[in-house]
Amino acid sequence: MPARKQITKDMIIKAALKILREKGYEAVNIKELACELNCSTQPVYLSFAGMDELRGELAPAAVDFFEKYMKQDSEDNTVRLYGMEYIRFAKNEPRLFWYLFMRAHSFAEIKTLLHPIIEKSIAELMTEYNISHEEADLLHDRMWMQAHGIAAMTATDFCDWDMDKAARMLDKSCRDFTAEYKR
Repeated sequence: MPARKQITKDMIIKAALKILREKGYEAVNIKELACELNCSTQPVYLSFAGMDELRGELAPAAVDFFEKYMKQDSEDNTVRLYGMEYIRFAKNEPRLFWYLFMRAHSFAEIKTLLHPIIEKSIAELMTEYNISHEEADLLHDRMWMQAHGIAAMTATDFCDWDMDKAARMLDKSCRDFTAEYKR
């Protein structure tokens, strides 16, 4: 009977996510994983063909963490990419925010994972403002763009805005964006 794996694939993904959150994407490598798991590099190579395969499984884990974080921070347990929760995520998890939303081509990588979140938000906007899917999609993207700008400036320490100022700016822009749809 073969020996049971001491270091599982799930343990490796969790360690990779921890490294990503604490040290950034560039630090996620075989050597760093072995150090984090307190093992040789062999368990990582036995579980994954290489870093490309591991990184392919890191994206869903990162989106899952993001979704849980956002729901926990939300008043109604809903993920919206255009709310203060998004900005607080960027402030509190800047490396993970960069990995998910600021890396070159990252959206193409995680688009299918975010699709259900985005579609749920669009459906809420359609109901709230009695607008078509196309209009709700545009409204969603406009509000997300505004939130993302504030979030990116926060995550990179470009601006030292406090969260109250960020909330006021976001609230004002969302009110401006939705004014034309008010009944």
